[in-house]
Amino acid sequence: MNFGAVDWILTVAYLLASVALGIWAKRYVENLAGYMVAGRKVKVSLGIATFVATELGTVTYVYYGELGYVAGFSGFIIGILAMVAYAVVGRTGFIIENLRRLRVMTIPEYYELRYSRRVRLLGGIILFLGGVLNMGIFLKFDGIFLSEVMGFGPGALAIIMTVMLLIVVSYTVLGGMFSIVITDFMQFVVLAFGMLVATIAVLWRVDLTSISTAVSTTLGASGVDPFANPRFGWTFVLWIFVSSVAAGALWQPGTSKALASESPEVAKKMFFWTGLTFAGRAMIPMFWGVAALAFFGPGLTSAAAMPKLLGAVVPPGFLGLLVAGMLAASMSTYSAYLLAWSSVLARDVIGCTRPRDFSESTTVAITRFVAGVIGVFLLVFGLWYQIPDTAFQYLYVTGAMYTSGALGCVAAGMYWRKANKIGAYASLIMGAVAPAGFLVLEKSRDALPAWLTFISDVNIAGILSFFLAALGMIVGSLASQRTSPPKHLTTAEQP
Repeated sequence: MNFGAVDWILTVAYLLASVALGIWAKRYVENLAGYMVAGRKVKVSLGIATFVATELGTVTYVYYGELGYVAGFSGFIIGILAMVAYAVVGRTGFIIENLRRLRVMTIPEYYELRYSRRVRLLGGIILFLGGVLNMGIFLKFDGIFLSEVMGFGPGALAIIMTVMLLIVVSYTVLGGMFSIVITDFMQFVVLAFGMLVATIAVLWRVDLTSISTAVSTTLGASGVDPFANPRFGWTFVLWIFVSSVAAGALWQPGTSKALASESPEVAKKMFFWTGLTFAGRAMIPMFWGVAALAFFGPGLTSAAAMPKLLGAVVPPGFLGLLVAGMLAASMSTYSAYLLAWSSVLARDVIGCTRPRDFSESTTVAITRFVAGVIGVFLLVFGLWYQIPDTAFQYLYVTGAMYTSGALGCVAAGMYWRKANKIGAYASLIMGAVAPAGFLVLEKSRDALPAWLTFISDVNIAGILSFFLAALGMIVGSLASQRTSPPKHLTTAEQP
């Protein structure tokens, strides 16, 4: 491994600077809007930087690198689908434009405006559970990356995870969205340079001919054709595209960037231009994973292969810069996710159990406390849980627990006048059934009766969640028009 004294200095200095910025940002948090959506003052260029940084954590590199190692170039289809989906959301303003006009801070707030407070409560619970489960593997995969790149090995995983957790929670809890936005721009710059250096180093040591030969020899046609790859196929492609559209419009950590923008027009531009970067976001770490297959051959632990390659080929000094960039990426992702899920629990779950909302200062205090509790959960869950299939598919199926029902509720609420609270309940519950069933049953798939084995296929569970959510909204609403007439936004609430 090449990690030396200079690398340590660069990494530690960056961490100290990030925490100092989080503490400094605390002075600008004047109220709840300041803490959760940065006072709605974010402009296009800063919004793009913070959005990219949020969606490009170390876990992103590791799960895409893992996919490149086990699936070759066929995984590149994921980056193309994500790019198209986010660009479409940005160009059309699908959902995000109206949410920004309504000046909500979380997605479940819309449920109360359009349906009822109890729908908001149910939606908040599902969003929180799905989001925290989705985030549950972040810390473990970041620890794997750092332990392999820095040469510690798997024995140091728990220590690295604990140190990362303390750093990220501290500046997120202190500064909220202000600290996230301020540090994200710095992290965006460091990360972009680190990715460039790492790619050059990989190409210097592993030529394209060797990479192509390794893919054809080890994976055959499935290494270049996603429809021939047994991990993917048409079901997977359809699921990932629909899920990417839903996540682009409704995934709370990303949507919060639109809600923090200074206008709906800025939100649309932010999503469009950020969407164009999503192909590279997937393909670059996948390429590193494919290069790891050529450099080491098959047989390594799939999640550790790409980090092990970077630790071997990136020269000293630059390796420290790369690790600093990866830590930057992780801190951006963790902070945005911690703030998103803690704010949902504080405002949309705990707050909805009361007849009136908490005061702003109380909501901020609860949000900070919940962020710390989530951090402890991430540490315990990450060390204990064994991930089914690949990390990428786990992340998308846990995300579908929320995004499928949310897409049914919000899209129908905005674009279909017959949508009502019964349809909303059905959409939220039925959308969560298939992903939850997969997570519960996949460990015992061999013991399942034949008629239930389909639920242990992650791709089928994923696309089924969106179909069931849409079905629940349509049937539930149409069957209850008389007993539960639709509630429409008042003139004052109209976007």
